[in-house]
Amino acid sequence: MGADLLITIAHILTTEADLTEALRLVVREVVRFVGAETGAAYRVDRVRRVLVPVAAYRVPKHALEILMAAVVPIDEQGFRESVFAGASVTSSDDVQNDPRFTFELFHRFPHRSAVIVPFHVDAEVAGALYLVWWERAERVDLARVSMLEAVGQQLALLLRAAWLRAETERQRAEAVIAEERYHSLVEHIPVGIFRATPSGQILDANPAMVEMLRFQSREALLGVNAALLYVNPEDRERAHRARDAAGVTRDFHVELRTNDGGTVWARMNARALRDGEHEYWEGTIEDITNHRRAEEAERRAETLRAVAQLANAAAHEINNPLSVIVGRLELLRRDLTPEQQGRLAQVVDASRQIAKIIAHMGRLTRLETLDDLPASPMLDLRRSSPSSSE
Repeated sequence: MGADLLITIAHILTTEADLTEALRLVVREVVRFVGAETGAAYRVDRVRRVLVPVAAYRVPKHALEILMAAVVPIDEQGFRESVFAGASVTSSDDVQNDPRFTFELFHRFPHRSAVIVPFHVDAEVAGALYLVWWERAERVDLARVSMLEAVGQQLALLLRAAWLRAETERQRAEAVIAEERYHSLVEHIPVGIFRATPSGQILDANPAMVEMLRFQSREALLGVNAALLYVNPEDRERAHRARDAAGVTRDFHVELRTNDGGTVWARMNARALRDGEHEYWEGTIEDITNHRRAEEAERRAETLRAVAQLANAAAHEINNPLSVIVGRLELLRRDLTPEQQGRLAQVVDASRQIAKIIAHMGRLTRLETLDDLPASPMLDLRRSSPSSSE
């Protein structure tokens, strides 16, 4: 008879996937086996550390609400020590007067006899069966106690499997959430992210990289060998040689070709990884074209400032001897014939014109940059002369 019970319960536990239904069927079989009048199954809520009712069999109406709403803190003093400390079946034929059953739950629905069948997983309470005889004094013999302990071990295996499934589901859910967050980050971050093989095959790229290199789609970019994107083919090898001891290349500036025929300057950070026998590169590229242009413009402006300072210094150095020359020519003209004075007047006028240009050079404060031409900014001395239209 006892062996039949264990076989029946084993069949239930291996064929019924729903935990609640499996416990309900087990409670029914156990109640029938021991001849109890009512039975209930509880499992531990591991977060709240309480026993919660899961299933019951033959519960009278007057006790149904109390029994099914009972939530028992498993660490409650007087309950754990008296009932679960020994991790074995506990029974009484006089519950109301038994000191082991002083916990208030046992007295909220008066009954005469009871059996508690705890089941443990890794030395922790995982749940229990509670069997009730309402008015009869029932003593459970050793044979039935041994059988109930075996049932408790079977239910412990059931709860262990349920916990493992729940933990697996939790980890899977966390993995899904983490993957969604990763993809959201990769898809929306305004920096190019890539993965490529040493041979140049692009394995993956995010939308920001596709947009930066002016490709119509991710698939179009993946169809291009990375080596062809380098304006200077040697830069790719230089990036590899720039790896540190950890296989990381940091802050590497490189000019890349775009799909529309243009170029873009990028700051690259990448690392070499190995997956089994396969090696690949993954990293980020950031568009720094505007930053490079700003730096180049600043370098050109600095050059022009140096030219302006040189021009101002030259104007000062030229102006003094030129003033002497003009003065001497004026004095010389007084002693010449009218015909000679006419010829000398051209020299005096030219000297004065030079003096005016030099004076304007000394007051030079504005540099002009021809933005519409790729050439370097130029200093236009004619615009500083008196004959300028400005």
